[in-house]
Amino acid sequence: MGNKHRPFYRIIVTKSASPRSGAHIEILGTYNSLTRPSTVTLNGERALHWLMEGAQPTETVAYLLKREGVLEQFFAKRPKAKANYKFLDKRTAAMSQGSAMDEKPAKTEEAPVEAPAEVAAEGSEA
Repeated sequence: MGNKHRPFYRIIVTKSASPRSGAHIEILGTYNSLTRPSTVTLNGERALHWLMEGAQPTETVAYLLKREGVLEQFFAKRPKAKANYKFLDKRTAAMSQGSAMDEKPAKTEEAPVEAPAEVAAEGSEA
């Protein structure tokens, strides 16, 4: 959804065999990545219901579910399911680290620069 250069996403439940823009079963919420911080509106109760029924979220939706606290509720009810979501640990660890551009360089003491040795003028004899 959204316009050109203005993406806006719906979080939906659909069958895995249906096409990308095909029919969906239920709309669970929306995700707007352009706002700072990004905005997620999610019906957590219904999302938890579909996870309990066996729905498999994409990596992006799984990250959003974790951020909203739905996955913690799911793992509390089904602890063995946590093994299927190991990719979230890597992704959240990478997202929590600041980039090299964000960090200020540490001040280092520079050695004083020596002036170049004077060059004797050649051919000037007195």
